[in-house]
Amino acid sequence: MEEATRLGGFKSGEWVEPRWWDRFDDSVLSSLIDSALESNPTLKLTEERLKAATQVALQKRAALYPELDLDAFDAWTHLSQSGFFRAFGPMTPAVVNDFYVGLSFSYEFDFWGKNRDLLNAALGEVAASFAESMQAELVTTTAIAYTYFELQFLLRKKEILEERKRNRESVTEISIGRHKKALDSALEPLAAQANTLDLEAEIRETDADIGVSVHKLKELSGMQPDVQIDLCLKKFKPLRLALPETLGLDLIARRPDLIALRRRLEAAGKQVDAAKTNFYPNINLKAFLGTESVFWSQLFKAKNWDLIALPALHLPIFTAGRIRAELYEKLADFNEAVYAYNQLILDAAREIADSLTKISALLEEIEIRKSSLNVALCQEKIAIRRFTGAIDTRSDVLKVADMVLQKKLILATVEYGTQLAEIELIRQLGGGFHE
Repeated sequence: MEEATRLGGFKSGEWVEPRWWDRFDDSVLSSLIDSALESNPTLKLTEERLKAATQVALQKRAALYPELDLDAFDAWTHLSQSGFFRAFGPMTPAVVNDFYVGLSFSYEFDFWGKNRDLLNAALGEVAASFAESMQAELVTTTAIAYTYFELQFLLRKKEILEERKRNRESVTEISIGRHKKALDSALEPLAAQANTLDLEAEIRETDADIGVSVHKLKELSGMQPDVQIDLCLKKFKPLRLALPETLGLDLIARRPDLIALRRRLEAAGKQVDAAKTNFYPNINLKAFLGTESVFWSQLFKAKNWDLIALPALHLPIFTAGRIRAELYEKLADFNEAVYAYNQLILDAAREIADSLTKISALLEEIEIRKSSLNVALCQEKIAIRRFTGAIDTRSDVLKVADMVLQKKLILATVEYGTQLAEIELIRQLGGGFHE
C-alpha cells in the first residue's frame, strides 16, 4: 500500500462506503443498482439459500432440548367368531375398540457436546450464506457500474467516430474537387472514401457493442427486455479511490468471499468435533405416559394410566472402521476448507496488487496522453493560422483535426479504462462491507 501511494497517486483514506456508487452522482446508475438490489434473480436466490441455512440451524438447535409429543389413537378390531379370543371366550364381543391418549418424552444427554458442535456448524453455515449473499450483491453492483461505464465509453467513442467521419467526408469532397480540376490523381479521392467507409464500419460495430451493453444492464438490473432506459453520454468524472491504511489487516474482515470461506472453515472444524463424539457412549431417555381403555367411559379414570420409562445407553464396539472413516472424511473436508481459504487470501492479495499496479500505470499514461493531446491541439492552431495565411490547404487542417480526434479517443480509452480498473478495485476491497 505504501508503494502504491508513493508511485500511483493514491492517497490514504477510509474504506469505501457501502453505497459507493453514489460517489458518481449519476441518477441513472443509482436507479439501475437500486433496481438490481430489488429485483435481480441471483440476489433473490442467495436470500432463499440464507433462509434455508437458517432453518437448518433451528433444526440443529432443537436437538439440545427435550421433545414432547401427544399421541392418541382408536384401534378398532373385529374378532373372528372361530378365532382364538371368541372361540375360547364366547362372551368376548365381536367388535373391540382400544382407546389410547398419552404423552411421549425423549431427550438425548449431550455429555460430549455433539449436538452443540452440530449447532455451531450450522450457525457457521448461516454466517457463510449471509456473506455469500453480500458477495453476490457486491459482484452485481460492481458489474452494473462496470457495464455502465463501458457503455459511457462506447457512447463517447461513437461521438468521436462520428466527428471523424464528418471530417473525412469533408476531406473526400475536397479530394474529389481537386481531382476534377486535375490537381490530384484518382488515388486521393479513393483513399479518402476508403477511410470514410472504414469509419462507418467502426461506428456500426460500436452501435452493436452499445446494444449488447444495454441488454446486459437490463439483465443485471432485473429488468424486462422491453423496458426503456434513459441512457445518454455524461460528462466524465474520475473516481480516484483512496487506500485505507489498515488495508493489510482489515482485508479479511472486508471481503465477503473471504468471510464466507472462513465461516465454512470454522463450521468444518465443528463437524470434526462432532464426529469425534461418535466414539463415546450415547445416553438418552424415552418415556411414555398415557391412559388406555376399551371403553370411552373408562378412558380417563386413574386406574387406567400407563407409564413406560426407557433409559438407553449406546456404545459402539465394532463398526468395521465406519466411525473412523466418518471422522477422516470430516478432517479431509476441514483441510480442504483451510487450503481453499489460504488460496483465496493469496488470490485477493494478488488481485489488489495487480489493480494498484494497473491503475498507477494508467494514471501516468493519462498525463502523457493529455500532454500529447495538448501538442496536437497546438499543431491544429498552427495549421489553422497557416490556412488563414494561405500557406496550407483546408485539407491539411482537416488532417490535423483528425489527428486531434484520434488522440481524444485514445485519452478517453485510457480514462475510462482507469475508471473500470477502480471499479474492479472496489470489488476486490469488499465494496464497503464489514463483518
